[in-house]
Amino acid sequence: MGKDSVMETFGRLVEHLANSFLRGDITLAELMELNDSEIQVVFMLGNYLYNYGKYQPALHIFSMLTVYKPFVSKYWRAAGAASQALKKYPEAITAFDMALSTNINDAISYTYRGECKLASGQEESGIEDLKMAIVTGQNRAVYHQWINRSRTLLKVRNIEV
Repeated sequence: MGKDSVMETFGRLVEHLANSFLRGDITLAELMELNDSEIQVVFMLGNYLYNYGKYQPALHIFSMLTVYKPFVSKYWRAAGAASQALKKYPEAITAFDMALSTNINDAISYTYRGECKLASGQEESGIEDLKMAIVTGQNRAVYHQWINRSRTLLKVRNIEV
């Protein structure tokens, strides 16, 4: 067997894996053989960086995680939060859209997306997101902080909820 056949075989394998990934048959995490615990450690590293104001490196990590596990809402929300901190509002809004596409009841993403829309001049849409955060999160204690945040942002605009 010559060198060409090895390269051809490798090329076909790469093409097969790429097509499988594009069809959604396998995830990047499966390709890289990362298990859920390892991915969680990477997520925690991103949170650590974010909490210490290292938003761009955190965004790189969170963005990578959205590729590894594209249907996990918290990775999109984290990417959105890092983009928001960097004042990259269009990117943040898109990330929050993705987070909400996998978890329609995420009051955190509604709050953050509303803030980004307000900051980028989308007043009406931002207000609707803040209202939606209150509606979707009102019966869940875990969202209390974001409901209060949304209410405060609406109150300073003289909007009663």
